[in-house]
Amino acid sequence: VNASTRSIARPKPRRAILSFGSSESVPLRAFSRSTSIMSGGPTRVASRALARALSRPLHTSGTNDKAAHALNLAPAAALPPAASSASALPWFARFIGAMLDVALTPAQRAAMLDRNANDGRGFAASGVAEDSDALAAVAAARRERDVALDRVADLESTTASLRASVTKLEGKTWSDSDQMSALREQLWQANQDAADARVALNAVREDLKHAARREADLAVRVVAVKDEAVADVVARAKTEFDQLRTSMEEKHASLLASVECKVAKLEATEAKARGLEAALAAAETRLAEKSAESQTVASHELYGTMLRDFGYKKIYAMAAANLVSKDKVGIYDQQRAFREERAQVIAREKAKEAVFSLPGVVTLAEGTAAVRGKKTKKKSSLLFGASTNTGAHILDGQHRVGALEILLSQGVIAPDHDVLVEVFENVDDARASEIFTEINAAQPVRFVDMPGVAPPDVKWMLEGAAQRIKERYPAMFSASERCKIPNVNLDVLREELFSAEVVNRFGIANEDAFVTWLEGENAKLARRTEKEWLEARPKRGRGSTGSEETYLKALAKAKEHGFYLGMDFSWLDVTDA
Repeated sequence: VNASTRSIARPKPRRAILSFGSSESVPLRAFSRSTSIMSGGPTRVASRALARALSRPLHTSGTNDKAAHALNLAPAAALPPAASSASALPWFARFIGAMLDVALTPAQRAAMLDRNANDGRGFAASGVAEDSDALAAVAAARRERDVALDRVADLESTTASLRASVTKLEGKTWSDSDQMSALREQLWQANQDAADARVALNAVREDLKHAARREADLAVRVVAVKDEAVADVVARAKTEFDQLRTSMEEKHASLLASVECKVAKLEATEAKARGLEAALAAAETRLAEKSAESQTVASHELYGTMLRDFGYKKIYAMAAANLVSKDKVGIYDQQRAFREERAQVIAREKAKEAVFSLPGVVTLAEGTAAVRGKKTKKKSSLLFGASTNTGAHILDGQHRVGALEILLSQGVIAPDHDVLVEVFENVDDARASEIFTEINAAQPVRFVDMPGVAPPDVKWMLEGAAQRIKERYPAMFSASERCKIPNVNLDVLREELFSAEVVNRFGIANEDAFVTWLEGENAKLARRTEKEWLEARPKRGRGSTGSEETYLKALAKAKEHGFYLGMDFSWLDVTDA
């Protein structure tokens, strides 16, 4: 019989005690329960070790050892005669027989029992055994005692360690059972979550299937739409190609016609060019002839060498001695008054130059225009012939000519020094007046615009502020410097502001501050009454001329447009900021 826990714990009529040679005895039922506890959970390893120890085959057991020690029989001892009867056997003989029936194998029982007498039946089945049978059983038990003792010693040491492990593991079993309960709860919750996840997954799968079906339908529709679009594009491309081909054919025909026209024009141009070449050759011939003729007149007796003939005027390099000669060259009668001191200033500045140069050109007029100090009369001369010609006279540049006369007298320049002059021929009084007016109509450079006069920041501050005021009151600004009140000229306003030094007087730092100051002065003038305007009317200068009625009309115009700075410039004399 295998000595496993299951066979040892088999239910019996009485409660059996298993002993391993120690003072402690463990009930088989309790030992079976402990073994079953060790078979699961965290004590699985210990239970398997105990099962392996108990599964080894035993030829005897602790019960046999107990029986042998209890009997305390020697191998050769014989039972007393009284033991042959059932009534003479000890009280524990039947108990020993039952234990041997459980502990011994069939082969061992066969050795102990008589096959013919008992037919292999156990001690419990045959009732009270005979003395010879007991002796045979005890003898067999003793023969196996020595082998069993060795095995029992090993089992006792193993069982002691396992008993300690079982005791320790029994304490852990309850906490492990709590953990197992928690794990079972978590497992149940995980199963619930997994079920929910499976439901959600199934829903997602259904959505994916639905989406796949929609995608397939959409793909079919897209393919259909693409086919329609391609067909439409092909149709439009074909139409455009046909239109382009028609257009190209038309352009080709047009280009052919244009080329033919241009070829015809080219042929006509070539014919014209041939004619022009012939005309050019003839012109060159005439030019050569005229050039030969002009060699005698290229140098004028008075004006000197002619540099260029513009048709309406001629440019000469005239000797300085001829230009300053009052007998040869006079001064236009309407010319401004000659200022000797101005000529001296020009001469003094020019004398400082290492290389003398005279800026600009001196303008001369030749004809019948009136000459200062002379009356128009008919005369005959080698220069101008017999006519009413008054000779050459200066229209512009009289102060430069005066400076040349001073420089000649000082020996700064030679008499034959060339001076650039322009000569207008056949000039009468009307033509002389036109030329003089045109020359002097150019606006003079303002003092504020002269290089080095005003700092650049002040100059551009003035320019910007005045321009912004003009943009705000465009109707009150005039292009003429001599405009009537209340209008004002932009450059005149700039000049007056610079001369009054308002930037320094009132600490104006930038253009915006300048505009603010001008608007403030304009607002002050706007608060004046008509009586105050009449009382403040200047006695001379701007706003002083004209009748009172004219002055009041100008004031009405200023009120209409809200601009009073052009009435007069007395507001520049204010002392407060």
